[in-house]
Amino acid sequence: MTTFCVSTKAAGEITFESNLSDQEVLATLRTLSSSFAGDLARKWDTLSDRQLAWAHKLAVDATAPAPVASEEFAPLFACFEAARSKGAKRMSLRFDGVTIKPSRDGAALWVTSQTEVEEGNYGWQPRYLGKVTPAGPDRRLSADVVEVLRSAAADPLSAAVRYGRVTGSCSCCGRELSDPASIAAGIGPICAEKYGL
Repeated sequence: MTTFCVSTKAAGEITFESNLSDQEVLATLRTLSSSFAGDLARKWDTLSDRQLAWAHKLAVDATAPAPVASEEFAPLFACFEAARSKGAKRMSLRFDGVTIKPSRDGAALWVTSQTEVEEGNYGWQPRYLGKVTPAGPDRRLSADVVEVLRSAAADPLSAAVRYGRVTGSCSCCGRELSDPASIAAGIGPICAEKYGL
């Protein structure tokens, strides 16, 4: 077992252990479709220590058992699946300081801040906090954010209504609630129906 460390912009330094031999790593890299893995495999005999660490990281991740699906966040995925089935294209849900959007393939939910911004490819944008997959939240998400997500997943309608009543905006579309019935309900009726709430 060897301990390695790699560094990423999003997660900072990641320390991990590999019980794979260098030959097993090379063989695994050759099976991966990413250009980075292919480049490391081609340059195998001249890899720096940092490149070798990344080679092990890619191989360890590729050979790790598939994560066990958790039902905890299934209701949030179901809301987006309901909206997608009704033809929605730009989907998001807002809960207590965070905004959740599905990835294109629906395999993950991206979580951004409603109060913090960062500079991205297209200027200033909400700060990316992390993601949720069917296996659960990733380690970049703070305990406070995970608690907000757990509360929303436990009862998406109540969380959406609470958001609407506190902010005066619909949790789904973000528009101001102006109709008296929507204000009283804490969510717009079209959005509630579209997201299956």
